[in-house]
Amino acid sequence: MNKHEHDPCMTAPAAAVHHVVGGDPGWAVASDVLAWSAGRLFTVGDTLWFAYEAAEVAGEAEFEPCEAGDPIRTYTDGLSRVRVGLDDEGTRYFLSADPAKCKGGLKLRVDVRATVSVSPRSVDRAAAAAPAPPASSGTQAVVPLVRRALCLVSVWCFLFLGA
Repeated sequence: MNKHEHDPCMTAPAAAVHHVVGGDPGWAVASDVLAWSAGRLFTVGDTLWFAYEAAEVAGEAEFEPCEAGDPIRTYTDGLSRVRVGLDDEGTRYFLSADPAKCKGGLKLRVDVRATVSVSPRSVDRAAAAAPAPPASSGTQAVVPLVRRALCLVSVWCFLFLGA
């Protein structure tokens, strides 16, 4: 096979995800940031978007008591969104620079994992295994099924193909 031919068995990295920290409420005490992050998979190449400012601390010792006195980095852009790239595997810790807000729950622990690769054959099999939507439901019913299938394939690849 020459370098210009496409190998259909090759795996491609999953697309990077831009996570708006806290979802709709954003980076605010009112949003339960820890609960928001619990159901998410963060991988190398993803981006976190904070509204307002955040401080990144070295570890659990600073994270738990909300001690941002000597942060690794501070992300401050005023009222604009602060973009933080997740470039390496490992755990990262973010706090509100305001101790009262941090103690009110405005802090985030992110476990960054290796990029998940998805095999085109796996996606085809998962899509074929997904039940077909009712004929009257139109394309709106297809989108959640495709997303669910891709999510299942990504998790399967991550768990069984090693990461």
